[in-house]
Amino acid sequence: MNNALLHSFQTLKQVYADGAFSSIALNKTLNLCKNQDKALITKIVYGVLDNDIKLEYIISRFVRKMPKNDVLLYMKIGTYCLCELSMPVYAVVNNVAELSKLSADIHIVGFVNATLKQIAARLSEVEYPQDETERISVEYSYPMWALKKLIKDYGMDAAKQIATFKLPNYTTVRVCNDFDVAENCKQCGVQAQTTPFDDAYYIDGKTDGFTGRWTVQSLSSMAVARICAADACGSFLDCCAAPGGKAVYVKQLRPNLQVAACDIHEHRVQLIDSYAKRMGVEIATYRRDMTQPEQQWLGAFDTVLCDVPCSGFGVLDTRPDIKWFRTSLDISNLMKLQYAILDNCSNYVKTGGRLVYSTCTVFDNENGQNIRKFLKEHPYFTYGSINLPQFSQANGKAEYQFLPYKDGVQGFYVAVLVRTE
Repeated sequence: MNNALLHSFQTLKQVYADGAFSSIALNKTLNLCKNQDKALITKIVYGVLDNDIKLEYIISRFVRKMPKNDVLLYMKIGTYCLCELSMPVYAVVNNVAELSKLSADIHIVGFVNATLKQIAARLSEVEYPQDETERISVEYSYPMWALKKLIKDYGMDAAKQIATFKLPNYTTVRVCNDFDVAENCKQCGVQAQTTPFDDAYYIDGKTDGFTGRWTVQSLSSMAVARICAADACGSFLDCCAAPGGKAVYVKQLRPNLQVAACDIHEHRVQLIDSYAKRMGVEIATYRRDMTQPEQQWLGAFDTVLCDVPCSGFGVLDTRPDIKWFRTSLDISNLMKLQYAILDNCSNYVKTGGRLVYSTCTVFDNENGQNIRKFLKEHPYFTYGSINLPQFSQANGKAEYQFLPYKDGVQGFYVAVLVRTE
């Protein structure tokens, strides 16, 4: 049996059947498999998740009744390999049929074998829906409910670009002053490209051999931290901080700043502590439910960051499983949580201090709508100003929605508010 396909199936089953996070499940798998299989396993796992709707649509064209559970997963893996990978048809069909023997049902093996042969022979004949919205949803595996939200927020042309645009497959690393990027890239045999930030690089390849003080961190995460640090003085509170990237970066950018970081779960607070220790900084960490008032913090901080839990539709390139398990109802529930955090944590801002709100999503419901509601109900806050000169399109504005297709970074939203009294 093909080991890469077996490990891919086992990992995907954890995601589909058990609700595991794809990145966590995949990392556990990669730690157990051979080096020569890792690249293919990663490609299949993320590829199947990213193309889920499209794969199901293709399969539906060739079956009378959609298979379920493991059988459907066999078919998705096989169809993805036929559609997206440069693998011989016979190898895909034979290896996936062999994989389906895990079912211990000869009829399933025969079904998988025969159906994949049909798909391979007639793949070019598959017709996508005539309706443009349905076609985009299927062809680019973007949930219909989410696509309709994008169309409502941005119009059809921009929604299509948001749903279809793919960022280059780079790893973004942030480095400390004493880190020699060129030397480490040479040792690892990878290439580095500059980014808008002078302490961050796009790395084309693996960073396993990197040594010294560096960390993987997205440009969007760095941007929010830089906005917080740009005008920061005195004290800073990161309300939903785990795993700690923004809080730690703010401390590194402003060493004299008193930085506090919170999360609701103890194990996530430990992640913040571990991250800070690895990066060589000291910050205060607390286990707190940030929807509940903390009396000792009332009016205590010059800058408060509410980087709230969100739907994550701005980071689908690294979390493709989001498209699979998020629903429209989740957005409504998330909005309530987001607003509760924003409402409560605004009390911790000093008069004249800043309240920074951010998400890693692209939906107005979670972003501008929350801010508009907040300002209506909190007249002692007003719009502030984003200080981020590396992105002139956002610099000086009170709020900005970053979109991959026009800003070259993952999708995220940020708003800066100021407490006037």
